[in-house]
Amino acid sequence: MYWLGIALCLIGGLWIVVNAFRKSIWWGLGSLIIPLVALVFAIMNFAENKIPLAIYVVGFILLIVGMPSTAGYSAPV
Repeated sequence: MYWLGIALCLIGGLWIVVNAFRKSIWWGLGSLIIPLVALVFAIMNFAENKIPLAIYVVGFILLIVGMPSTAGYSAPV
């Protein structure tokens, strides 16, 4: 679940950044440089970003839920 969450976060996040660049070069650059700008952009332009924001949120939830399953993959000390 952890890796699926990472993949969904990447897909949703990139989709939001692409939409931000379509709106304005400044929104796009801001989304790349400052992570929370992409979230603000997605909420302000919710009509165009419903699907990518939903994908991102589902991915984030899977990422958090799947984190304990990666505990066995840590490097031995």
